[in-house]
Amino acid sequence: MKPPLSYIPLLPIVIGFIIGTAIGDFSWPLYLAILPALLSAILFWRGLSLWGISIMAISIGWLNAAVRMPAPIDQSQTTNPTQYRAIVNDITESENSRHLTVDIDGVGLCRITTPSLFPIINCGDSIAFTTCLEKPQNRHDLPLEWDIETYMHHKGIVAIAYLQPEKISVIGHSNDLYWKLRQLRDKVTSIIGQSNLSDPTIAFYIATITGDDSFLTDDSREQYSRSGLAHILALSGLHVAIIATVIATLLFPLHLMRQRKLRYIITIVILWIYAIVTGLSPSVTRAVVMTSLFLIALMIERRNSSLNALCFAALVILLFSPMSLYSIGFQLSFCAVASILVFANRMNPISPRHKIAYHFTSLITVSISAMIGTGLISAYYFHTFPVYFLLSNIIVLLILPFVLGGGILLTLLLAFGIDAQWLCIALDFGYGIISNTCELCNSLPGATIDNIYFNPWLLIPYFATCATLLAGLVYRKTILYFATATTAAITVLLFSLNREQYPNKEFYFPRDTYYTNIIAREKSTLYLFTTAHHSELPSVIDQVENRYRDFIGSRKIDHITIVDSVFDSDIITRRGRNIIIDGKHYVVIKEKADIRPVGAKPDYALVCRAFTGNIIDVYNTICPDTIILSYDLHPRRSNRYYNECLLDSIPVITRRD
Repeated sequence: MKPPLSYIPLLPIVIGFIIGTAIGDFSWPLYLAILPALLSAILFWRGLSLWGISIMAISIGWLNAAVRMPAPIDQSQTTNPTQYRAIVNDITESENSRHLTVDIDGVGLCRITTPSLFPIINCGDSIAFTTCLEKPQNRHDLPLEWDIETYMHHKGIVAIAYLQPEKISVIGHSNDLYWKLRQLRDKVTSIIGQSNLSDPTIAFYIATITGDDSFLTDDSREQYSRSGLAHILALSGLHVAIIATVIATLLFPLHLMRQRKLRYIITIVILWIYAIVTGLSPSVTRAVVMTSLFLIALMIERRNSSLNALCFAALVILLFSPMSLYSIGFQLSFCAVASILVFANRMNPISPRHKIAYHFTSLITVSISAMIGTGLISAYYFHTFPVYFLLSNIIVLLILPFVLGGGILLTLLLAFGIDAQWLCIALDFGYGIISNTCELCNSLPGATIDNIYFNPWLLIPYFATCATLLAGLVYRKTILYFATATTAAITVLLFSLNREQYPNKEFYFPRDTYYTNIIAREKSTLYLFTTAHHSELPSVIDQVENRYRDFIGSRKIDHITIVDSVFDSDIITRRGRNIIIDGKHYVVIKEKADIRPVGAKPDYALVCRAFTGNIIDVYNTICPDTIILSYDLHPRRSNRYYNECLLDSIPVITRRD
């Protein structure tokens, strides 16, 4: 390779390894992985060593991903209650529920959901429980619903289970150093939570120091995302850099004592402890690996290449956790850092000799560079783009090192029993600046571009545009800038041609455990019929908005209208228990009293949860063409009604299929 690629010898290896990891995710025969290895040998023989190394990396990545791929669970484990023993790997809590990621002997990773925060369970604990495991399966009632099957697969989770807390027994506690470090996260969270900081500031520091964002409100997350500051809530290289600076400051006496190597070694050890405490997320691991390589280079007096360190970090993470490739944090972290490393300095018009001006313009070029690398990826996953990201980042990045550094100092003081009231006041003030910046950017006209939906393959021409732009900045040739403009125009054209067209009218029968819903859409209005009690309507609407967020966003639905007992629209009409949807007549049967004749022969009788009468009477009295058994019916009752209909040759549809 010639410069500048010769400075990044790991680049072709990591590209091949990533390709191999992606291939290994498919269920292809493992013996096919020998084909790239054979091709690599031929390339080496022909003297094309660079290509040979890249192709060989494909085989290695393929084999690594295939070997580490979890095996699916047996059919018997989904039908027969079995007693299991497991080690708790991770815990995620909300206000009234908890998700446990556990490693079951002979099975693999399983996610257990319980409707309680008790009993008290820590990472590393051994637990026992009896249950029937379930394979993660999608239950898509509307387009663009959350793909839980793919999500669990990329997490390495092969089974899920729902348990009452009393069915889980803690049978042991681990004394391993790794699990003791993992448990420190809860202790740090407790220390910050008992401080004199305001509640919003506490939630902010717990998220930015420990990585636990469960204390943040949905409004706070939305505010940070819409202002382009969501990255400061997720642990990343910025946080690790600030923590490394705090450590270096505390260890400065070692520098004066000419114990620089000891100072670097202690810093590396503390950073890895921090990475373990926060759960070894891809972004933190990437930052700690790069920082460790930088400090090791200083110790052995060797030149350090940040891009090469970035490639090495990717190899380390994917070697031990191939499915991290599909993590949003992995993708955003590596793309952001790579983009900053290749674009930021080249875009900076100020010479490093003018330090003050250079550092100020660096805030601008770093923010723009990071957005070049992550803006479209973030828009694909979160369907929004913050217009004023530059303004918000310039303000916040100026004070964040002091705010976050102060939070770390406060945590250390509180751990030693020192109540620094003055520091709490200062940190509340600093957080107030960040919060007010978010509010300011969100209040500006056109703060975000929302409802962005596109095919992920369109990222290819976009990054081709980025590549030609980088080539133009490196080689300063007019033809490369022309190529950048051309690829950018092609990218915009492809985006405009790829807009999906949706029908003006749609209707669906989503499955819910506790009530029957009917959803109908006409242009930008969503109509919701529900058997839920009037007092439950706000909860039902929130559930619909959250569960079908992407459906609502892609169709640009601007409001949800509840279908009352008397209602008229072009797509749905209701008169009490009679509903006409797109020309089809449904009679809703919620209780025995609803078994009475109707004026016109209906197309369907929709039997709901509270009905406990005779299903044959429904058919003989109402005379529908078909009976629909709603999903909210108790499973045993639904099966009984279904079998009775089949025995009497009554047309029936069950929503539990």
